[in-house]
Amino acid sequence: MRPDGYFSDLIGFVVAASAAELRLQDRRGETHQVPWAQVHAWRPVGVARGRDPMRTPLAELDRQARLAGLSGRYYVARLSDLLDSREPMPGSPPSAPPPSPAEHVGEWVVAAPTADLIALAWWAAHRDARSLLLVAGDPADHERLLSLGMVARLD
Repeated sequence: MRPDGYFSDLIGFVVAASAAELRLQDRRGETHQVPWAQVHAWRPVGVARGRDPMRTPLAELDRQARLAGLSGRYYVARLSDLLDSREPMPGSPPSAPPPSPAEHVGEWVVAAPTADLIALAWWAAHRDARSLLLVAGDPADHERLLSLGMVARLD
């Protein structure tokens, strides 16, 4: 409850919980410590769904790949499709580097394929991204990326 007597929502990732309080990281990366006495209701919510990455114009994907300095075949996925069936990973502060080189561009995170795609997806979700664009120059990445839930953009 706010000081003015009204209730408010706090949406974020659970960073820690103790007998005394709940610690959340909001979508701006700010950490909030909330005593349990102030928690009136809570519920788990999946990663925000975002727009269908298969409907994103190819010219927009080209622009994002150029901004990231990458060229190759495009693989896309909604972060919710990659992460909703997985256990949440703890958040990291906004200043923390990604687990592999990546660019955060609006609703997208753009990167080259990485060994730990799921860690990259969680990093992106903690920064309020909605979709992931991987740009693969090596054809050997194709099957692995498809098996992890990425979709090839062939148009």
